[in-house]
Amino acid sequence: MRWALTFGLLGLTGLLGLGIFEIWPRPCFPDPDEIALAWGVENSVAAIVLGQRLWDTILEVLVYVLAMVGVRFFLAGLRWQTKLPPVAETPFFRRSADLLFGPILVFAIYVAASGHIGPGGGFPAGVIVGSGLLLLALAKGTEQLAAELYEPKLEGLEYAAVLATLVLGALVLIFGLRSATAFVAGNILIALEVAIGAWAVLHRFAAARGEV
Repeated sequence: MRWALTFGLLGLTGLLGLGIFEIWPRPCFPDPDEIALAWGVENSVAAIVLGQRLWDTILEVLVYVLAMVGVRFFLAGLRWQTKLPPVAETPFFRRSADLLFGPILVFAIYVAASGHIGPGGGFPAGVIVGSGLLLLALAKGTEQLAAELYEPKLEGLEYAAVLATLVLGALVLIFGLRSATAFVAGNILIALEVAIGAWAVLHRFAAARGEV
């Protein structure tokens, strides 16, 4: 085992050395600014993620959704043996959470909608919304928040967003749709999927544990 580890480290060091001293031929990558210009956006990262490598992004979204389905399925009937009472929060914290969620949601929409012209995109925007839902869950309790959100509709909305993402991906990859509008729509759909998936994980684990 030690000999195998030693040879592996030596081989890795050799490959790094070939790359550092430019002995190993390096591939020629296109200019990111040219890629952004070809896709009609200003952010080269968005042009690569939602354009040049859209297949990878779609597969990442499908893997994420599959993980959410697994969480819903395997944790649906799992409950903690001794149910823990929810931690009592002060009225100030509950009111603060209600007031803060609005600006958090607006900022997330801005991050998603402006991802084609600057830093942002659907994935960070979805995480921001998920963090806002976590704040509300801490203030109100997961079960009360789940009743207010009406989770069955959220689940249907998530699957509808996945279907819309696939349709949008087909328009881009097959029919050659290249516009800033397609990037905005893609980022918003991805943000919706990530946010709902984050809430599903939070709710299922909190329900299995007892409470946040």
